[in-house]
Amino acid sequence: MLIPFEWIGPTAAVGIFTVMFSLGLLLGREQFAAALERRVVMAAIVFAVVVPVPALAVLAVRVFSLQGVVAAGIVLVAISPGAPVALRRSIDAGGHRDFAPALHLAIVLLAVVTVPATMRILDWVFGKDFDAPPWNIGRQVFVAQLLPLALGASLRAWRPAIAARIERPLAKLGNLMIVLVAIMGIVDFPSIHAAVGWAPAIAGALMTVIALAVGAAFAGGDPEVRTAGAVAAAMRNPGIALVLATVNRMPPGVTAAIFAYALGMGIAMIAFMRWRKGRRPAGPEVQ
Repeated sequence: MLIPFEWIGPTAAVGIFTVMFSLGLLLGREQFAAALERRVVMAAIVFAVVVPVPALAVLAVRVFSLQGVVAAGIVLVAISPGAPVALRRSIDAGGHRDFAPALHLAIVLLAVVTVPATMRILDWVFGKDFDAPPWNIGRQVFVAQLLPLALGASLRAWRPAIAARIERPLAKLGNLMIVLVAIMGIVDFPSIHAAVGWAPAIAGALMTVIALAVGAAFAGGDPEVRTAGAVAAAMRNPGIALVLATVNRMPPGVTAAIFAYALGMGIAMIAFMRWRKGRRPAGPEVQ
């Protein structure tokens, strides 16, 4: 392996923290107002994130007879919602600038409950005894997402002029670091492919496309939040998946499968972002 996973992890952590901090600089009371105004559609999208998408991943594993570390990696990522960069992707793709942050916060806060509950269901489906301590999941969500968001929002409330001045440069820096992580993953892909083959990457790309459609569908007849719903459903959280793999002492191949799924997801999201930029209308969704 040209670049050890131990190097990729810290780089990703710094990039994600920077991205989430820059997004925190955008947060204010208007996000809570948007959540209350669209609470029914928000509940529908959250349901899409935590039920249909993981269920489709489990069905795919069953239908295509995937087993071992490949199946474990695919399922672990699929049941892990709230990718840290999902909020930035949603806004960049034209997602509602008030609703998207409120939706993302709801998803990551509920992950402490929804992920352990999903693991209990997987115990029954696969006849295993998985462990998903809410403390471990909560710590990952807090450090990677809630803490930098809170720091950014606090700075905006305390010094709005400073927040407005540094938000865009920090967002660019965070995005560059995420691109660097993606390049590191691509450099390592031959080693990842040797460990788990093409299946996790293909599954990551296909599941992302399907999840985009599921999220958009559950947004219903509200075009202003359809993009936010699609991205929220599609962007899964490899960080939580890695926590679950570690807690359950899964073999190293599962980590490789998680990285491969994330690469496939990233490629599909890049295609979606380019498609959205090519047809984005002027109006409330890009306000």
